[in-house]
Amino acid sequence: MAKTSRQYKELSIKEFTRAASKYESDSTGVYKLCRHDYPDILEEIEKEDFQTLLDAGCGTAPMLSLLSEKYPDRLYTGIDLTPTMIEAARAKHLPNAEFVIGDCEDLPFADNSFNVIICSQSMHHYPNPQAFFNGAFRCLKAGGRLILREFTSDNRLIQWFIARVEMPLLNLAGYGDVKMYTPNEIKEMCRLAGFSVEKLEKRKRMRLHCVARKPGRSSPAE
Repeated sequence: MAKTSRQYKELSIKEFTRAASKYESDSTGVYKLCRHDYPDILEEIEKEDFQTLLDAGCGTAPMLSLLSEKYPDRLYTGIDLTPTMIEAARAKHLPNAEFVIGDCEDLPFADNSFNVIICSQSMHHYPNPQAFFNGAFRCLKAGGRLILREFTSDNRLIQWFIARVEMPLLNLAGYGDVKMYTPNEIKEMCRLAGFSVEKLEKRKRMRLHCVARKPGRSSPAE
């Protein structure tokens, strides 16, 4: 029987409550692989000036820790569904950073709030990802960018195995994974939200690197 949106989110909260205390250690297993995404995200962020940045699905804030050190004069916000993750992020006392317990499918921020939104290895936990893309578009300033990293494949055999074998087994083991989205699915969700997709690349380790922009122009300080 298919799980409800709420059931998937409850699984994710339980999963990351267990993982929070060791999320950034060298004994985190699969979570350690997320570190491979940080350099590519940072390289993308560095291409344009920005003042405000949101990390959607921030976890214990490893990415915001790097950014806060490199760009201490910017404003950062992190949101995560799991309270224990946010507690760990707040305990870092990062300057100019705010952390919010919340749902990335219902972003609790005002319109036109951020120059950049990053989302790394979080979207496969979203039962209704279009709601995230719609919310990210609303919360970005004109000309702002969504930088997305996800694991992906357009190989039908791999898609079948992950959907029919791996994901159900992960759910039984207490993980909140919902779906692996193909590049075309992500491109279409960007389009439906109103984004212009500037980059959609398959990279090493089955990674999708996506940069989508909200139309318009604005200065970082606006």
